[in-house]
Amino acid sequence: MPNPDPAPIQVSNHPPAVPPPGHFEPQDGTEVASSVHSSGAAAPTGSGPGHPPSLVRQAWNLATSLADFVADGCKTVTAEQYRQRLEICDGCPHRRNNRCMKCGCRLSLKAQGRAFKCPEGKWPAAVCNQEK
Repeated sequence: MPNPDPAPIQVSNHPPAVPPPGHFEPQDGTEVASSVHSSGAAAPTGSGPGHPPSLVRQAWNLATSLADFVADGCKTVTAEQYRQRLEICDGCPHRRNNRCMKCGCRLSLKAQGRAFKCPEGKWPAAVCNQEK
């Protein structure tokens, strides 16, 4: 009878490509900060200003952010709030072009959703564009 939970296959000394469920620590032993989403679940973030999060981490951040966005009714911010969010990002050491190296998101998209939050907590609370 085959084993229902086989161990990941490792090539040479490389770690598995996907960590076990619930495990978000990097394989190289570096510390990673985490943020708490509105759902209350801790979500891992990037490891530093010049390094984007792993693809697994980016997928987690995207999934939880989209869940928050849908739960908020897919509401967007006003044009002024959008501009303000991007101006805040302009001075952040985690910004690289149109990307946040802390969470891995595309800023031009993330800054539009009311439920989306800056992983550093720099964005002020937003008023919904549809409510104005």
